[in-house]
Amino acid sequence: MSRIFRPLKNRRRAAVLSLGLAFAAALAAAAAGGRDEAEELSLAGAVELALAGHPEILLVREEAKAAAARRRQAEARPDPRLTFGTAGIPWTLKAGEVETEYALGVEREFEYPGLRAARVEIARRDEEAASLEIERTGLLLAARVKKAYHQAVFAEETRIALESLGAVIDRLTDALLVRFESGEAAYADVLRAKVEKARLQNRLIEARRDESSARTGLLLFLGFSPDKPVRLTDRLAVPPLEASLDRVLAEAGKHRPSLRLARLRRSRAEAEVRMASLAAKPGFEAGLFVPSKNIKGWGFSLGISLPLSSSRTGGLQAEAAAAREKSLIETVAVERRLNILVRAAYREARAAEEQVEVFEKRLLGEIEAEIENGLTQYRLGRIEAYALLDLFRSLAEARLEHLQARFLYAVALAGMDAAGEDGE
Repeated sequence: MSRIFRPLKNRRRAAVLSLGLAFAAALAAAAAGGRDEAEELSLAGAVELALAGHPEILLVREEAKAAAARRRQAEARPDPRLTFGTAGIPWTLKAGEVETEYALGVEREFEYPGLRAARVEIARRDEEAASLEIERTGLLLAARVKKAYHQAVFAEETRIALESLGAVIDRLTDALLVRFESGEAAYADVLRAKVEKARLQNRLIEARRDESSARTGLLLFLGFSPDKPVRLTDRLAVPPLEASLDRVLAEAGKHRPSLRLARLRRSRAEAEVRMASLAAKPGFEAGLFVPSKNIKGWGFSLGISLPLSSSRTGGLQAEAAAAREKSLIETVAVERRLNILVRAAYREARAAEEQVEVFEKRLLGEIEAEIENGLTQYRLGRIEAYALLDLFRSLAEARLEHLQARFLYAVALAGMDAAGEDGE
């Protein structure tokens, strides 16, 4: 009886083992698929990643920490000094017996009123400038990330558009073959269609190379490996440019960090002038000490600095005055540059928007409809093959030019947000 059931038990064990191996293989495949699954990356996410970890923003943040530390140092008052002195030392050995006395005390320097306040104001202006530099660097980084992201999306959509055009030329070729096989068209027409297909394939190869290059540039900019699987979720959006030029200029004049930096340097220069004017004022010192001959008593000392060097004080004042004039010139220059570059960026964005409207409101829809109508007319023998192929070329150029216009518009909008901030 046991011999009869033994093969059955073995078959059950083999079946269980097979199921276990299959389950393990499925888990391994699922894990591998999870590792290879592309990570989604939006435009906002790309900007957030760059602002969180790009070396340029990290450097200016560390500089801001250093500026805050310098401000704390400027706020500190002079430390007291422990002093030891002696008196009654004879001038010569022949002076006879002279009573010598020692003193141990504490002294402290007291700055002229207003000097510390001016120094602290300068340090605070430097700290504010470091914060504005973070904002300025963030604007520039965001614009660069947006441009790189749009470039990658543009390359991807160009490749997709070329692939869809390949399907269109295949339909046209099929129509040409049908008429050729029926004796209603020459084989030369079929060859022309195949040449168009070859040209399209060459452009597709180039588009795939551009897509790989643009995607690699974006990933490297964000600190990723160029082989990281990423799926770009945002497309080339074309929101309307609703703000007027005057409004854009007003917002730039109020909020742009480069202009605020220039104005901040001007107020810093004013504080430097005040500090330099106080350099000719005397400083004070006061101290308390205990004499060695009478330790139950105490004494005090007073001192005053004598700023007798006119070269030093005059040089400080001249340097501060030059820095003030420089800041005034720089502020005017930044205002002028910002006005010019923001105007230019606005006009560029407006022109790109008009190009997009030309394709989307009129041209693109007409050519899409005409290619279908032309295909029908060709099948009926009402137009020649060259006219059909001309329509295809027009369709290809219209689709690609439309993508180019959308890309330029997206880049122009991103550039307008940071126009004039690079100091060039």
